[in-house]
Amino acid sequence: AYAGRRETLVAALAGAGLPALPIAGSYFLTADVSALGFPDDVAFCRWLTGAVGVAAVPPSAFYLDPSSAPLLARFCFAKRDETLALAGERLASLPARLADRMAAPAD
Repeated sequence: AYAGRRETLVAALAGAGLPALPIAGSYFLTADVSALGFPDDVAFCRWLTGAVGVAAVPPSAFYLDPSSAPLLARFCFAKRDETLALAGERLASLPARLADRMAAPAD
């Protein structure tokens, strides 16, 4: 069951332009967000939750020195199928929301 859930989330992330890094065993997928223009993983994860409605964990939370963490986002696939399907729908809006963000004037 978890392999299917993992593949559902892999496909949703790829469709949003966030290809997942390979994993050997985990309930989490990690995606590289370094090309998206956010200063750090915390900023991306906060924005993603508010703008897209999908939560991700910033891996820097696990670093002694968070500033040394790579720009990644960690997504959990140990969820109900319905939850992953909804996340996929919401992630599909990510490219357009990122474009809107880039077009908006800076504060």
